Amino acid sequence: MLSARVIPAHGGETEYVSTRLAFERLDPALRERLENSFAWHDYAHSRGKIAPDLASAEERAALPPQCWRMVWRNPVNGSRALYLASHAYAIEGMEQKEAQKLLAKLMEAATAPGLSYPHGWRKGDVVMWDNRATMHRGRPWPAHEGRLMVRTTISATEADGLESVRPPSRQAAE
Repeated sequence: MLSARVIPAHGGETEYVSTRLAFERLDPALRERLENSFAWHDYAHSRGKIAPDLASAEERAALPPQCWRMVWRNPVNGSRALYLASHAYAIEGMEQKEAQKLLAKLMEAATAPGLSYPHGWRKGDVVMWDNRATMHRGRPWPAHEGRLMVRTTISATEADGLESVRPPSRQAAE
């Protein structure tokens, strides 16, 4: 959940994308290929796209790379979703260049024009989403204006169907 405490006069929206819809829109052969695939995610990787040292040493230590299933199945209704974000940087068992191409293709498909919900914030707004099946990102706002959002996270359980897997073949993707 995000709640808006201080918002800028212009900009600062948050865009949301359904990765359930993204998965459904993929070619059936690609959906099948992704079912048993795993991607490496790293907070420092996504922050590094903005600025090389944006993630501090403390953040890197607290948030090490994790390997997650690329497709999450909702344990209640069986619907499937891509588990994807800008943190993803490698795919288990795939050459890095090929993995980067596939990740870019999946991100492009998920964020195609017309598929996002951009929320224009008002002070006091609260938005809740299922982080296992939604990508979100904040949009730019004037640097001299404040923006304070408070995030509350409800942790998933083992029964959520989205297990992290660290394959024994490597400690972290390169």
